[in-house]
Amino acid sequence: MDGLAVMVAAFFQLLGGAFFFAQTTDRCSPAPTLGSWLFLLATLRYLWDVSIYPQRFNHMGRGWQLMIEIVAAIFLVELATMFIWCGIERFLFGLTNELLGESHCGCERSPYLYWISGLITFSAGAAVLWYVLKATDSTYYIQLFYCLLRTNVNNSIRMMRCFFKLSQKNRRRVANCAPPDPRCPRPPSCRTARPLSSREYKQESDSKCHR
Repeated sequence: MDGLAVMVAAFFQLLGGAFFFAQTTDRCSPAPTLGSWLFLLATLRYLWDVSIYPQRFNHMGRGWQLMIEIVAAIFLVELATMFIWCGIERFLFGLTNELLGESHCGCERSPYLYWISGLITFSAGAAVLWYVLKATDSTYYIQLFYCLLRTNVNNSIRMMRCFFKLSQKNRRRVANCAPPDPRCPRPPSCRTARPLSSREYKQESDSKCHR
């Protein structure tokens, strides 16, 4: 699915808008909403990886494809968050409430219900997100980016350490011998001397002798 369609669907979810299904309440349960955000990220990543536009419609313009994918992305995100995740969250919260109610004396809810239900829903959302990332090979790209970033940072730190260990004269020499613009001539101190041939060496020796 096109990335723009997924971002539009995510934008409307952040605004809290609903086009296809009416929202009865703002939240699925009294539990913390961190698990629902993780599930939303998993849904968006899954939609970004799949292709729902029929191949036999590819001869149509890109605008038609983008419009259809935006509508489909908004519909699928609302379906996943309002029905699939809300059902899971209500079930987990109700189960946690029943288990804590059996162990808690009194008619009031357990004071630990909010945090325990948040931990359980967070674990469920994180599990779904991890599964989607593994299924779409996103973990490989995350590891690759981390390795490249770590290598570049280590190389930069090593170069800065070596530069600061140099004396002021050597720092100036390193700065002068830095790779310049190919269109500009190199400084004389950075030019490498070409070894003399036997004929040139003989001519130079003769000129020194005749001085």
